[in-house]
Amino acid sequence: MKTKQVLQFAMSLALVVLIASCGGKKTETAKQDEHQHAASTETPSDTKIKAFENVDASVKTQINGLLENYFAVNKALIEDNHEVAKTEAKAFADNLAKFDMSKLVGEQMDFYHVQLAKISTGLKSIAESVDIEESRSELSNVSDGMYALVKAYHPNETELYYQFCPMAKNNEGAYWISETKEIVNPYMGQRMLMCGRTKEKL
Repeated sequence: MKTKQVLQFAMSLALVVLIASCGGKKTETAKQDEHQHAASTETPSDTKIKAFENVDASVKTQINGLLENYFAVNKALIEDNHEVAKTEAKAFADNLAKFDMSKLVGEQMDFYHVQLAKISTGLKSIAESVDIEESRSELSNVSDGMYALVKAYHPNETELYYQFCPMAKNNEGAYWISETKEIVNPYMGQRMLMCGRTKEKL
């Protein structure tokens, strides 16, 4: 009986620790994880991403189309649907391949190519992934690229939210873009849907 009680206590304690790590009040470790991720991630900071002026309307329209593809991939991962995530990633890649770059000039063109490579690599990996956790890990590259496009070309007319989960990618932490202020986490899915917080409004 004592052994059973000890095991039950240990399991309860582990659950409390897990919930606390993703609760409203972060532990010091979670804060350090987030700080380390922010320092090492490829996602540029506000000061590094230049918001371009005179962005052609067709470019903004196309990027908004890519955002729709991006949100479709996120939705599938939120719902723990790996096969749909792979299908949506392929549709996203197809749309990305059709992007008309003729209205991009100078720095706009160079910047787009950098993000294109990052997003394309991530989408290919998601489409070819063998399990949903692999897809979720690759989502971070796609999210980084899409964040950069939104910051640089400012295509959205409604507010978007840049959110962070410290437990994503085996506690390395990862970001994503959301249409809603409420946290709906594509990295954790149904097992921990509300894990994370908003870092920035776009």
